[in-house]
Amino acid sequence: MQGYKKDNPYQRERKVLGQTIKRLRENVGITQEDLADKAHVNVSYLAKIETGYVNTTVRYLIKIARGLGVSVKELFEF
Repeated sequence: MQGYKKDNPYQRERKVLGQTIKRLRENVGITQEDLADKAHVNVSYLAKIETGYVNTTVRYLIKIARGLGVSVKELFEF
């Protein structure tokens, strides 16, 4: 399961992406639970994305961006 391994070659990017999502969420002033509801995603999966624990899909990134009211591109501005 390459997506969950600590030595994944994309670990740094996953972590930075997660930090960006968390920062945007906090800037909007909502909790993980609020964003999960708005984005129609499981809160535990969202938490794993924010910590860089999982490789997520474009589908989930679109849902998260919509929940935050930002473009998908903004998730990658790091």
